Amino acid sequence: MQMFRVKENVYATQFHPELDVPGIVQRVRIYQHAGYFAPSEIEAVIARLTPAVLTHPGRLLANFVARYG
Repeated sequence: MQMFRVKENVYATQFHPELDVPGIVQRVRIYQHAGYFAPSEIEAVIARLTPAVLTHPGRLLANFVARYG
């Protein structure tokens, strides 16, 4: 994960802090034929993703908005 600011009003991230598990699963379904994994493995990929607990990206984004918002 990376985030940086250029001068006073340009910000960039190198990750997707807005994604939660349902959002990631949706992307897996959308990109299943893009070469990231064999399409036949989609259910196994989703099964590995589903138990993930994503708290830090949301907290990081909230802190960013609170500070620079």
